[in-house]
Formats: sequence, structure tokens, C-alpha cells
Amino acid sequence: MANLINSAMSGLSAAQTALSVASNNLSNVYTQGYNRQTVSFAQSGGTSTPTGFIGNGVNVSGINREYNSFIVGQLRQGQSDYASTTAYYQQVSQIDNLLADSNNSLSANMQDFFSNLQNLVSNPSDPAARQTVLAKANGLVNQFKTTDEYLKNLESNANVTISNSVEQINNYTKQIASLNDQISRLTGASGGSAPNDLLDLRDQMATQLNQIANVEITMQDGAMNVSFAGGLSLVQGNDAYKLEAIPSSSNPQRLTIGYNRGSGTASEVPEGRITGGSLSGILQFRSGALDNARNQLGQIALSMADSFNKVQQAGIDLNGDLTTNEPFFTIGQPSSFANSNNDKTVNASISAKYTDVSQTKATDYRLEYDKNGKWQITRLSDNSKITDLTPDATGKLQFDGLEVTVSPAAAKSDSFTLKTTSSAVQGFGVAITDAAKIGAGTPEYDASGNLVPDASGKGDNTNAQKMLDLQKTQTVGGKSTFNEAYAGLVGTVGNQTNSAKVDSTAQGNVVKQLTQQQQSVSGVNLDEEYGNLMRFQQYYQANAQVIQTATTLFSALLNIR
Repeated sequence: MANLINSAMSGLSAAQTALSVASNNLSNVYTQGYNRQTVSFAQSGGTSTPTGFIGNGVNVSGINREYNSFIVGQLRQGQSDYASTTAYYQQVSQIDNLLADSNNSLSANMQDFFSNLQNLVSNPSDPAARQTVLAKANGLVNQFKTTDEYLKNLESNANVTISNSVEQINNYTKQIASLNDQISRLTGASGGSAPNDLLDLRDQMATQLNQIANVEITMQDGAMNVSFAGGLSLVQGNDAYKLEAIPSSSNPQRLTIGYNRGSGTASEVPEGRITGGSLSGILQFRSGALDNARNQLGQIALSMADSFNKVQQAGIDLNGDLTTNEPFFTIGQPSSFANSNNDKTVNASISAKYTDVSQTKATDYRLEYDKNGKWQITRLSDNSKITDLTPDATGKLQFDGLEVTVSPAAAKSDSFTLKTTSSAVQGFGVAITDAAKIGAGTPEYDASGNLVPDASGKGDNTNAQKMLDLQKTQTVGGKSTFNEAYAGLVGTVGNQTNSAKVDSTAQGNVVKQLTQQQQSVSGVNLDEEYGNLMRFQQYYQANAQVIQTATTLFSALLNIR
């Protein structure tokens, strides 16, 4: 009789546990990161009797998470790739929206400028026509500056995003390390049963971390270890190691990622090793689409300033004076940064100037004085190389329409970043303040080389016509007109945006499919859990009925007279 009651009592206890688990599943059906739990049963050992072994009921052998580590790993990778492509798309689409805005277009401003230059050609002595040309030139310059300033702000925003991302990463790794400790202690205290809620929370932290930066997750003795950028440990057991947002060694105006394992000084992480996650998308955008857009914009401004100045300084103004010393535009000059890891005892620096603007390229450069004493130049726009460059007789480096001076002589392994066209718009401006100084006419000289007074009077428009002809001259990189170059910039950014949108959408669909797979294993199904409630309720009632039966039998024995 006791065996009957004990078996039924174990069944009641098992049913209660199963009902509690089903109830917990139902209450967490909409909890993000929750993994469905199930109960495992095992029969209790039997008791030997003369007629054989009789079972002693049931034990709850465990409460398990329905979890497939392989599917979760695939889902995390998909989410990381989706976060990267989406972050890139969101950024590059901002440039696309800026350039494609028909109400605020450089193309329209250039057309307006040249249309009014045509009026000057028709009326070279008209002060109003001259003044309008200056006004339109200033409007064009302002549009260049507005566009460039917008792009600069995107770079500043990237710094903020990088700093915030580092803070979030450190927060997640700290929480994961703390959860490792809690899970270890609670598992030991419970005789080996892991706290499922903390396991879910730790997995959720890892998933959110992975959406910022792709990390490698390994399990060791129940602890989650996290590494980053090809093996840099972020979490090792109960210890977390920090990342820092630090100035880039090659460009101090930009923040990049530093790794600190507690040594006190963070070491710079090569950006190429950071793959996946929104952080990767931001870094790729900054070094790719953003830099290229600024350089192409600057190349157009540089070509316009250079070509107009050459024509302007070959003319005569409204007063018949030479305009040799009267440039039409000002333009920003190249700037440079010495790598912060360079030899401080030498402290070399570089400076550069343009020698042939038609040969300049829309790119920044990395200059490295290698261990063999040779200069290696890398165009950062496409990573193409100019190798084993030899200085000229004056010690200067000549390449891509540039002349670079190194002073003092660089130490071996020193490197420098040279920003050329990306610096152009900052100094872009209209140099002429007096409209009469526009060199619309062409000077004439006698046989002795003396300037002959303008025989045609103030109506000479020959030099203004040369300015107007620049609209159709392939001055940008020696192969494009101003409008063609700008259209090329708009087209390039548009293609990058469309490609990024396709990538983001495709990766989003991959994540949806993987999420469905993961939820088919770990997600809570309301109908299924409701069915479990019914089954376990019947299970409970059946065991209660066994106890009722045992009670009836026992009462029958007591009633025997």
C-alpha cells in the first residue's frame, strides 16, 4: 500500500514540476532571448520483491533548455552580417540623398554659374554682368563647402558612433564575465543544474554584442569565452578585457579601436581585422564611400580653381590691367599626418604641393619609408601601389601631379598620411572681390614685348570666352568635364547605395530564415504549451486518483471486522 502511495506522490510532484515549466513557457512567450524549457523524467529504482522488482515511481531528472548551438551560431553570424550591411547602407544613403537633391545640387549651381558667365561674354564691359558672375561664383563655392561640411559631419558622427560602440561592447563583455561567475557558483550549489534564466541572459548579451562587432564565442567548463578581431580576448572566464576608442596612429582626427588587456596602454587594432557588426559597417563606410566622395568632390573643386586661375591670370581686367597676380579662386592645399609610431628621435614630417593638377587623383595616400630605404606609396582609394619611388635631385618625391618634401630625412619604417583632394574644398573660395578685376580680355604686346592698350576697348571678351569654354573641357583628372565628374560622383554613390540596399535586404531575409529555424527549436508555441497543460493536468489528476484508490483500499482494510 505504501509503495502505491509513494509512486503516486512522485507522479504528483513530477506533474507539478511539468505544469510549472509549461506555465513558465507560456508567461515568457514574448520574452526576447527566452529559450523554451522542457522537463525530463526518469523512473525511480525498483524494489525487489519475491515476485520481482516493483517500480518506485518517477523522478524529475532535469529541466532543460531547448537550444541548438549550431543554429544559434549561424543566426548570430547572420545577424552580425546584417548589422554591418545595414549600418553601411544607412550611412551611404545619406550621401546619396544629399547629392541626389535636385533643389540643392552642385550641378545646378555650376550650370547657373556658367549661364551667367555667358552673359559676361556677351557684355564684358557691363558691371552688373560682372557682379552677377562673382555672386554666382560665391554661390557655387558655398554649395561646394556645404556639401563638404555635410561629409565632414558624417566623419564626426562616425567618431561618436565608434566611441559609443566601444562603450556598449565593454558593457556587454563585463556582463558576460559576471554571468559566467554567477552561473558557475549557482551550478555548483545546485549539484550541477544550471540556472536556465541566466544562461538565456548570457546568450542574449552575446547576441547583442555580436551585432556590434563580430566575435568568436567558445565554451569552456560552462563558461563563455569571447574573442574579437582574430583572437583578441574580450572575456576569459570571469575576466573581461576592455576596448578603447583611441586616435588613429595614421590620422589623429579619426577614432579607431584600441585593445587593452590591463597593461595600461591600449594597442591599436587594425581596422581590416574588424569584420561583421555595425562597427564594421561604419569603419568600411568611413574608409570607403565617405573618403572617396570627399576626394572626388575636392578633385572637382581643385580642377575648377586651377583651370580658371590659369585663364584668369592670362587676361586683362576692365581697366586694361594685367590679371597675372589676380587668381579667380583660392583652393586648399594638401595636408599630412606623421604616424604616431614614427621614430621620435628623427621626428620627420612631409609637406606637398600640386605641380600638375590634371594628373592628380581623387585619393589620399600612405607614404612609407621601408626597411630597405625605399619609398612605398599607396593610393588609399584602391590600395594601388607606387613602389620603390626614388627622390629627385632635390630630394623631393614626384608622383600623381604632386611634389612631396620630407624634412628632416625619414627613419626607416616611418609612415605618413597625405590628404590631397580631400583638403581642397576647405580652402576653396572666390579670390576676386572687385568685379572689374575679372580678366575678360586678352592682352596684346608689341614687338618689344610691351603691353599694348586695349584697341578694342572694354568690349574684349576673348578671355571670358576661354573661361566659358572650360565648361566643356576635360580638366578633371584630364578626362572629365566638371559636370561629367560630378555626375560620375553621383552615379558612384548611387550604385554604392543600391548595392548596399540589396545586400542589406538579402541579409535581412537570411536572418528571418535562420530566426524561424531557431524559433522552431527554442521558441514557445502557444498551442503546444496549452496542449502540454492539458496533458500534465490529466497526468496530475491520474496520480491523484491513484492516491484516492490507495486511500479507499486502506479504508477497506481498516473496516474489516
